[in-house]
Amino acid sequence: MAPFDALYRASADPWGTNSRWYERRKRSLLLASLPRERYGSIFEAGCGTGHVSVGLAERCDALLAGDGSVPALAIASRALAARPNATVVHQRLPQDWPQRTFDLIVLSEVLYFIDEAACREVARAARASAADTGTVVACNWRETIDGWGHRGDQVHRRFAEALDLPRLFEYEDDDFLLGAWSLDASTAAMRDGLRP
Repeated sequence: MAPFDALYRASADPWGTNSRWYERRKRSLLLASLPRERYGSIFEAGCGTGHVSVGLAERCDALLAGDGSVPALAIASRALAARPNATVVHQRLPQDWPQRTFDLIVLSEVLYFIDEAACREVARAARASAADTGTVVACNWRETIDGWGHRGDQVHRRFAEALDLPRLFEYEDDDFLLGAWSLDASTAAMRDGLRP
């Protein structure tokens, strides 16, 4: 995608994912919120430079990380080079959605860069790709992204509505929304035998 290619050519970290506390905090909360400690397969759509991808790769047997920006993927590939379980692919949403199932699908701060129809199509694709016990996680900054016109709150609601899966949890603060949906309602405490 041309606008993102230009951004990543101008800066290896245009969103401040390494330098901003907002980004580091959000990433930590997202990873800590995952209902399972370990997954067989994870798909991260819109992986950018791979900052979330590195944490996801530590928690699964196979990670597929995709993004539409070639310069961002070059950075993500370097970040994931030591992780043989991670594959990085050039991918546009929704047209290049992988035709397979995953135990976890993560869409972190990517949905407001696509239009309303594409967001709904991505939600339907995510539902179809979530394994029987698969989980879909979305994280969205609540403000409007300059030049894109979609507020994170609107995108998050639109995605959840089109996904049409039971909600596992919703975290909300003044900065971002973080939600997870799945047909599998078992919690971490249940899996550890602490609850029936």
